[in-house]
Amino acid sequence: MVNAAGVFADVVSQMAEPAHFTIHPNRGQYFLLDTTQGALVNRIVFQCPTAEGKGVLVAPTVHGNLLAGPNSENIPAEDTATTASGQHYVKTLALRSVPSINFRESIRNFAGVRAAANIDDFIVGESPSTPGFFNIAGIKSPGLTSAPAIAADVVQMLQKAGLALTPNPAFVKKRKVLRFKYLTPEQRAKAIAQNPLYGSIVCRCETITEGEIVDALHRPLAPRSIDGIKRRCTPGMGRCQGGFCGPRVQAIIARELGLSQQDIPLDREGMDIVLGRTKSEGGEKA
Repeated sequence: MVNAAGVFADVVSQMAEPAHFTIHPNRGQYFLLDTTQGALVNRIVFQCPTAEGKGVLVAPTVHGNLLAGPNSENIPAEDTATTASGQHYVKTLALRSVPSINFRESIRNFAGVRAAANIDDFIVGESPSTPGFFNIAGIKSPGLTSAPAIAADVVQMLQKAGLALTPNPAFVKKRKVLRFKYLTPEQRAKAIAQNPLYGSIVCRCETITEGEIVDALHRPLAPRSIDGIKRRCTPGMGRCQGGFCGPRVQAIIARELGLSQQDIPLDREGMDIVLGRTKSEGGEKA
């Protein structure tokens, strides 16, 4: 059994072994700014680290935006809400690093929760008291970067512990994904000739086509939400943050998966967008 339960890893661990670590959820809030701010810096700008971590940074993103944050707040549960006080803190410290940031160009604020442990290191390995039980816990910064290497190490640990590993013959090591906005005019014409859906721009901010969205919906583990599609092929990542393309993306998901638009949430269960019909197709109220 592999325990990778994030902020609940200590709870799961104590189901199988004596308590030897605790998780203290720690929230960090961010500003994501428009591409108009993306060229202010060309590398990550850190401030001096503190006991709370590496502190507020200012960084260019791979898509040309600017990212500022995070702060550090201990919270009682898995709470990804943003707060006025947290955003003010991030803004104040970011301006110390780059005074020319125009925060009026912010297109989104968001927060993530770190699964901080009382042990000042990643907790990765087999339980000394419960053979066959593995913890992957306390994975905070730079946990995302470390994740592939951690996974490879844990696979070796599982094999060493006696788990029979059988290669999956259907495993797809690489997949080809077409990114329309990066194609040359000739390549675009060829893509449209092969699939006319590539000639329909759905997300104007990011130049994402209907073809890219439909392809994402028919690959393994098809997303079933607007944010799921956003993470696969980036419609809604631009300046309007899905204000224009969101309803169209929702309609495409419903059409391709044979569902009602009412069944397509923003991200997950409970985050509904369409609650019901207000008018029938004939114009009468329903």
